[in-house]
Parts: sequence; structure tokens; C-alpha cells
Amino acid sequence: MAPGSRDPLLPRGTRRVIVRRRRNPPPFDGVLPLPLTLQTLTEKLYRIRHIWAFISFSLGLSSYFLVDRQPWLAAVLTGLLVLSWLLLLTEGIWQNKFIGTRFDGLPQGMLKLLLQAVHQEAFFFSLPFVLLQWSGGAEYIFFTTLVVSAALASIIDPVYFWLARHRALYFGFHAWALFVALLVLLPLIFHWSTDSALAWAGWLTALFALPSFWRFGGPRKWFRWLGLILISCLIALAPRWLAPLVPPLTLSLQERAVALSFNRAERKPLVSGEVFSANEVAEGLYAYTAIKAPLGLGQEVYHYWFRNGEQVDRIPLKVSGGRESGFRTWSHKRHIPVPSQGHWRVEVRTGDNQIIGVMRFTITP
Repeated sequence: MAPGSRDPLLPRGTRRVIVRRRRNPPPFDGVLPLPLTLQTLTEKLYRIRHIWAFISFSLGLSSYFLVDRQPWLAAVLTGLLVLSWLLLLTEGIWQNKFIGTRFDGLPQGMLKLLLQAVHQEAFFFSLPFVLLQWSGGAEYIFFTTLVVSAALASIIDPVYFWLARHRALYFGFHAWALFVALLVLLPLIFHWSTDSALAWAGWLTALFALPSFWRFGGPRKWFRWLGLILISCLIALAPRWLAPLVPPLTLSLQERAVALSFNRAERKPLVSGEVFSANEVAEGLYAYTAIKAPLGLGQEVYHYWFRNGEQVDRIPLKVSGGRESGFRTWSHKRHIPVPSQGHWRVEVRTGDNQIIGVMRFTITP
């Protein structure tokens, strides 16, 4: 009988109305909807997602200038960063814990916001160290460009979520964020030298990135697993091989001077300049540097002396961190080769040949 037609069993003037119902209603799976408060929190966090980048940059800038007096600041930030990385690495575990509970419908948006905040924290906290402690050498242009580009990508949603859709690129982005953050945090917290921090940052990045590569692509044959292990070893060793291209982020040259004489009692250069005559340098030259380092950090640095592009000497020096104006040290080049005229420079390097700063001067006939 068509809807609205007359039923002969009903009195005249009365029509039967058929109410259509769903034939196959969805079964109740026992999962309650996501709490409204969590959904509201997700929406609010999404609106202010870019503020975290500004907060991270401000904390990194504060740590750069205040770490000598407030070393606990870097420790707190390190704890937050490590905690966020642990949540990310154990993503599958705690998601399985929510199955069958009212949080089973945890939106993917919350997870994406968490990952984006972690990456912003890593890059923008490290960015002041990259920009303010960069020696200006052309060797570091590639590293600096990569860090700045990654920081911008973490706050530009179309770029960031495009990376998130390409899992291989996203895992690489994830590992790069961890590596850059470790270069800053390991010397600040554990007082490791920049050489040790560079080596450990490579190994820890490979260790943390390995589970991500395991999850990418599903089951593999034995030779593919072997390939993943070799890739991890390559990630771990690459920083040591490419050390001259990576700046020592927690060391910076606060003062520099080339002088004819030096007051050892006050540790001050005397009669400094950029142009000297051959007669003036007959008794040697002093290269003075004040190197800023984190509190508690102690390591060896070197003064490399070059004349017309050729190395003529290498003098080791010890540096201790904690002074706001930098640890003052110097090298004395007693024997200036004859003829001495030419273009000279003194490079301040770490044991891994990372350049902290450069001093240039000229000796005239």
C-alpha cells in the first residue's frame, strides 16, 4: 500500500500513514563518544597552535642569555622535550590502551597538534643558538638554512601537513628536529663538550629514528632489515664526518683581538690592530679570544694560525664555561716566519674542526 493511501479496515476519511525506519541500524559497539571538553580543548589548541613557536623561541633566547645564572631553565625544557618524544615513540602503546574506552575516538587532530608542538619546540628553542652563535663562516650556511627552513615549515600548516602525508619525509623531519635540539641540550644539561655532544647527538638520533623506520612500510625480509640498520649507522656517523659543516652551537666568540703585547695579570691585549709592519711583529703576536660557554662545560679549543691560506701553527687552549663575558684566553705566536708580510688569519676551532670564530689581519713589509 502506497504511503498516504486509504486502508479499507479504517473508517472513511481516515488515511494510513507509513513511517519508514532504517532496516539495518548500526550495532552498538560499547564505545562512548569523545568527551566534549576534550574536543573543545583540541579546537582551542588549534587556534593558538602558532603561539607555541613564539614561546619556544623566547625560552631559547632566555636560555642563551641566562643559562650561566639559571641552568635549571635548560633542564626543565630538556625534560619537556624528552617527555614529548617518549609520548611520540610510544604512540601505538597508549592508543591501544584507549581501545574500548571513552577515549577511543581520540581525534587525529590532537595527535597532529602534539607532533607539531614538539617540532616547533625543538627548532625554535634551538634557533637563537643557531643565529646568535653562528661565526659567520660560509661553511655553516647550509646547516643554518636547513634549521631556519625546518622551523618555518613547522609553523606553515600547508607545508607541515604535506610533510605529514609523506611518511618517509616526515620521519626525516622528525629525526632532524631531535638532532638539532640535542646539539644544544647535551652541553647545557650534561656539560658535555661540543665534540662529545656532536657524536652522541648522531647516535641518539639514529637510536630514536630506528623505531620510526621499522614502522614505515610493514614487514620486510632480512636484507631490508639489514639495510635499515646500515642506514641508522650512517645517520649516527654522518655528524662526525661532516663536523666542519656543523657549528658548535653552545660556544661563541664574545671578544677577539690581535695584539703586539699582552697584560697577563689582567688578561687584556695591548696595542691591538688589524695591520702591522714586519718590524713590529719581530717579537711575535698575541691572539686574544673570550669564548662564551655554558656553566660547567670545559673543553679544549685550538688557535690555528694561517699565512696566505697556509697553516703555520696550531696552539691548544683550555676553555671553562660560566662567564657571561666569556672565558678569556690567548695564544702567543713567538716565531713569525720570514718573510712575514701577507694576509693572516687565526681560526678558533674545536677538536672536530668546528670553527668558533676567525680573526684576520695583515702584515706589511
